[in-house]
Amino acid sequence: MASDGCQPEPEKAEAAAASASSGPACDCLEDPRLQCCVCLDILYKPVVIGCGHMSCFWCVHKAMNVLRESHCPVCRQPYKHFPSICQLLHHLLLKLEPADYKRREKEILEEEKHMEAYSPQLIEFYNSKNNEIGKDGENGLEDGKIGPPQEVSCNGNVVNDQSKIIKLVDVSCPLCKEMLYQPAVLNCGHVYCVSCLSSLNEEPLKCQVCGGLHPGDVPNVCLDLDHFLEEYFPAEYVSRGEKVQFEKRKCNREASSSGTSSTKKGSVAQLDEDLSNVHVGVGCDSCGVYPIRGKRYKCQDCTELIGFDLCEECYTSSSNLPGRFNQQHTPDHRMEVDDTTLVHRLMMLQDVVVAPGVMMQFVAEVEEMEDADDEEALAPGAMVQDVIDNQEMEGNGEEDQVL
Repeated sequence: MASDGCQPEPEKAEAAAASASSGPACDCLEDPRLQCCVCLDILYKPVVIGCGHMSCFWCVHKAMNVLRESHCPVCRQPYKHFPSICQLLHHLLLKLEPADYKRREKEILEEEKHMEAYSPQLIEFYNSKNNEIGKDGENGLEDGKIGPPQEVSCNGNVVNDQSKIIKLVDVSCPLCKEMLYQPAVLNCGHVYCVSCLSSLNEEPLKCQVCGGLHPGDVPNVCLDLDHFLEEYFPAEYVSRGEKVQFEKRKCNREASSSGTSSTKKGSVAQLDEDLSNVHVGVGCDSCGVYPIRGKRYKCQDCTELIGFDLCEECYTSSSNLPGRFNQQHTPDHRMEVDDTTLVHRLMMLQDVVVAPGVMMQFVAEVEEMEDADDEEALAPGAMVQDVIDNQEMEGNGEEDQVL
């Protein structure tokens, strides 16, 4: 997973928002919570980062820093992993705003053709009973509410009232099988009640749907989704809250009587300034860590421009998860160690000594190149190739001067 995305500075937020989407922002949404905080249009293929804020798939990816940890555009909390699409939110948006979602689909597809990189295709029907993909028609409860009126479905046809109904099974937790209460989204995109995740007592957290490991502690509550559920299902939300609070008090009493505590110590993120082992603009297609540090394993058989890459941890665990950019990767493809995008390797093209001061100057040059490309979108990986080309050209120029 190679990319040209970089975290924009606060004063460049407006430029970042403009580059995130070429289409006009939507100012007619029934619910402003359905709006992306970056492109200011309707959320399209939404992803939720660990702090609980959500944005479009491409908006998050383009805003991530190619060299260091990234920061949420809303709260500035750091994060290191590019999350998978939250399919529960994706299908809710399909039901609530089909016309605007179809418009965004067309706009994003044109951008993807230009970049020669594509977001995952979500064409399966959603089985909300298990918060996962399944067959259509498996959710037959009648306890739904009608969403905002629309005239066009996502395939351009007239929709009936039934297709716009949001049911409790559409927003159920895969653990407790009840309506989500204070929902939290894992790195894999599956959604749970935050109380259910806390009760797992697993380190690291493991998704009970797909088996994916979640990096770090329990994610924060996705407040926009939580408030939506509170307004859409008010009676059910109150009932769920009372039940969760009762279970919490019960667990606290049991923990006190046994002399144990379920409180987990949060890990404090340390900023690692040693950038020599960073693969510039390359992330892992399995866990989503971005950029990769240490060994990078690159697929030799995938033909997509964006490539297919794994970090060492995912490679050694024989991860079989699909690529995050619709790559046609299969387990029988050849994976080899690749160090062509290492900061150290790029600098050695000039035969320079990788001193700390020189390293930071190189990092600044990379970030300046990204800022200069705000108006013209680069294909993923193109920025890194430009750095390599510039390094080689400068090296050749020095040789000519010597001659």
